[in-house]
Amino acid sequence: MNADRSYSLGILAGGKGHRWGGRDKGLIALKGRPLVAGLVGPCSKYVQEVLICCRTHPHFYQHYSDRVLCEAHPDQGPCAGIIALLASAKCESIIILPVDLIGAPEFVTKTLEDEWQQTDTAIALYDEKGRHSPCMRLRRDVLLRCEAYFNTGGKHLAGLLEAANARPVTVPSLWLKDANRPAVIEDQAEA
Repeated sequence: MNADRSYSLGILAGGKGHRWGGRDKGLIALKGRPLVAGLVGPCSKYVQEVLICCRTHPHFYQHYSDRVLCEAHPDQGPCAGIIALLASAKCESIIILPVDLIGAPEFVTKTLEDEWQQTDTAIALYDEKGRHSPCMRLRRDVLLRCEAYFNTGGKHLAGLLEAANARPVTVPSLWLKDANRPAVIEDQAEA
């Protein structure tokens, strides 16, 4: 049985962009639009609010969200951003996506909407090889478990997903493609 379909949408935009020379990946253009625009527009009818957790450029991100926030523990990886988004969500659940998701954001979001069950505390998308992704949906009430994991030194996404008791959902690897290197954007722009 499917649970309440409404949710908060959270975008992780707090990375350091090492492979991009320190550039903020959300601002990088693909086909004339910043990457963040491909995630938030147009939004599903079930999205009640858009939150963006960023490291820099909050003035830019405010144009793509209802609220912009920063991590309570900056530069600590995606777990800190996930916790910040989870703590700020107004809805019972939140879908979280990385700002550089360029594979098939619409299919990723639809899968996270459709797979969500009333009994789930969390679901996370995995590729066909069993690799986890930062594409997930979490109930707000897993916040304490996630904070406990992080506060005891946990920094790995796999550990956070385990702490949240995330149910794995397998999707095609192409859907989870990210813009973690400049060559990926060049290839995508030519497609």
